[in-house]
Amino acid sequence: MTRILPVFGMIAASLAMVSCVNRQYQFTPSPIPSSAVASVDTLKQSVQCYTAHSRVQAINFCQGQLNAVAPSFAIDVQYDKAVNEMGSIAQELLDSGLAVAMEMENTGNRIIFTPEYSDCVLMLRAHRQTVFFETLPQDTQKALRKAQQLVVEVCTRYGSEYERAVALHDYIACNTRYESRLGIAAQANATTKLLLEGIAVCDGYAHAYGLLLSMAGIDNRFVVGKGDDVEHIWNMAKLKGQWVHIDVTYDDPKPDKQGRVLHSYFGMSDSRIASNHQWKRSDFPRAGSDALYHPFYMGYRFSTAAEMLHWAAAQRVGYPWGITVYVDELSRVRSESAAHARLQDAADSIGVDNLQAVALDKGCRGAVYCSFNY
Repeated sequence: MTRILPVFGMIAASLAMVSCVNRQYQFTPSPIPSSAVASVDTLKQSVQCYTAHSRVQAINFCQGQLNAVAPSFAIDVQYDKAVNEMGSIAQELLDSGLAVAMEMENTGNRIIFTPEYSDCVLMLRAHRQTVFFETLPQDTQKALRKAQQLVVEVCTRYGSEYERAVALHDYIACNTRYESRLGIAAQANATTKLLLEGIAVCDGYAHAYGLLLSMAGIDNRFVVGKGDDVEHIWNMAKLKGQWVHIDVTYDDPKPDKQGRVLHSYFGMSDSRIASNHQWKRSDFPRAGSDALYHPFYMGYRFSTAAEMLHWAAAQRVGYPWGITVYVDELSRVRSESAAHARLQDAADSIGVDNLQAVALDKGCRGAVYCSFNY
């Protein structure tokens, strides 16, 4: 028997709660087709087997079984070299982010797959079909209850999918510490650990966010690829009818900074996030627009540092605050130190002496977290 594991490298960057209009909303979990999820009785039935005459058929069948949270499934392969490529097929299945490990057993041309699902997948199934709740470990049950309460609060307070997605992003970033000691292998209990202990690496951030988005009725996908040339996982979400990239790991500071939230990696297009992320684009929806990129969507885009500082001085008076903005001028600066100098020169030239701190994102030039002390 062969056991295949994915490896997720962990990278982090930095993060301010966005104030949204308070709206009343009655939360109802999104329904899932009964055909898509097995019942408890079905779990006890024999392994489903499919005869595949091509790699595409094999992948499609296996993906369907993963989506159905099948405990195991089998393929009778009827095409050349099929048995030899089962390892790469298993890895492609792991790249969906639904499973954290995949065991394979060969019996002639029959390959039996036994996935180990991430806890976010099992929690979502239990959320949608309560008959599965008792099948979860006690800690995971507790984590699911916490997630359900959070989603109800967010959906009650915020009226649009965009606002809810931001609020859930900010909750994770503000209540989680990036903890590299957890290691680089994907963990089956990563979502539970994040929700109950507040620690995670990239798989925990992505899995927890995907769970919360799904519970809030927002279509989303896990993206397994690379960030800064290290194995990584993040999310895509469909907001206002458009697919966008969201990387909560990169929007959380390392080391952790209480209350700081960046939105440099919220609502990104393919081209924008591709500056330091790589993935197999053909396997994922196209994110072709930056219209929902957070600094642009919120109107926090400025031509020059001086323009941004003038705006900041006019907007906020009387209390400390921080915000993620985008400054076109800084997107052309080659180094972080040069960007800091440009900001300080602009502040000096217009008499702004309360620019408390600045954090620039190396992978998303022009995105700046500014903290002011009024």
